[in-house]
Amino acid sequence: MFNTKKIAVIIAAAGSGKRMGSGINKQYLHIGDMPVLGRSVKAFNDNPHIDEILVVLRESEMALFRQEIIGKYHFAKIKALVAGGKERQDSVSNALKQVGQDMDYVLIHDGARPLIKQDTINALIEAVDSNGAAAVGVRVKDTIKAGSGDYFTGTLDRDILFNMQTPQGFSRDLILKAFKNAGEENFYGTDEASLLERIHEKVYIVLGDYSNIKITTFEDIAVAEAMLKMNPDRSSGGGIVRVGTGYDVHAFAEHRKLILGGVEIPFEKGLMGHSDADVLLHAIMDALLGACALADIGKYFPDTDENYRGISSLILLEKVGDLIGSEGYDICNIDATVIAERPKIAPYIHQMIKHIAEVLKIQEDKVNIKATTTEGLGFIGREEGIAAQAIVAVEQ
Repeated sequence: MFNTKKIAVIIAAAGSGKRMGSGINKQYLHIGDMPVLGRSVKAFNDNPHIDEILVVLRESEMALFRQEIIGKYHFAKIKALVAGGKERQDSVSNALKQVGQDMDYVLIHDGARPLIKQDTINALIEAVDSNGAAAVGVRVKDTIKAGSGDYFTGTLDRDILFNMQTPQGFSRDLILKAFKNAGEENFYGTDEASLLERIHEKVYIVLGDYSNIKITTFEDIAVAEAMLKMNPDRSSGGGIVRVGTGYDVHAFAEHRKLILGGVEIPFEKGLMGHSDADVLLHAIMDALLGACALADIGKYFPDTDENYRGISSLILLEKVGDLIGSEGYDICNIDATVIAERPKIAPYIHQMIKHIAEVLKIQEDKVNIKATTTEGLGFIGREEGIAAQAIVAVEQ
């Protein structure tokens, strides 16, 4: 099952965008509130099955990418920025050399296709897992004719014709073999699938979506904007959104470390519990499981199991993230509140958010943490313990 596989994505974005005719590369023009290239990266950064992203850029645009994409959106899965080559094939070849040795599959996507859907990405990964090589395409709608000189010479059978798209996906060994063969024979193909075809490897067809357009002209920007207005979250597939809540409380105990959001906070007492008693992460985990109708953390990590004694709740959170991902859910956002008289946690909130986002493989701006007190009322007001509550939204 592909959930156990390690998957890298190469996003090819080293083109000049000359046909756009603007003073800026088309990939940095905005569709809605995000640049074209930012949306392309986001689609894969948000996918729970993707482990690393390599973005191929013109060397002259690397600083711009760091400023406009990394600096503003903090995509956690970007592993490397790779200098492009003379041709697209050279650019992808440069990136393949930097793909992690532990990666099983490699997907290759055009940075100018920002409206790729999550269900298309998942279908491609599943096809690669079953076939070794697969590519996304859509059936042609129009009558296609051959021509010579000033005259048509024949009509092609459109039932066997496809407009090719990206992403395309391959086992790592297979795509490396295809590129090695092409390099030795100085062959340049029109896409990666053509390199597989010439060494007699079959490429499985994954039916794509006509909305997965390539941004080439200003008219394409207008079309993409219109699509976003009809479905504001194209990159996440426009699935069903579900909401879950979580609540947890732990009493203070002597001689224990105080861990909240995966951060050790200096304090004279910690929280009592079988694990590290991270009340904040426990509330978030219960909310995530609840949103997906997957019971609660007690079912998966019972306090009678010695394997979980003293374990970091970040490890448990990662397991929950993998579980809901395997069930087909993406995290839209997390909003959590820590309720405590002491200590003050405001100085540690950013680090908490960073830990949670990294473990769940989501953007930091999808995580929000707040803190409040009970104004001296109740067991929290008496400083007997800490509580946390969380609400999350996930998309299927």
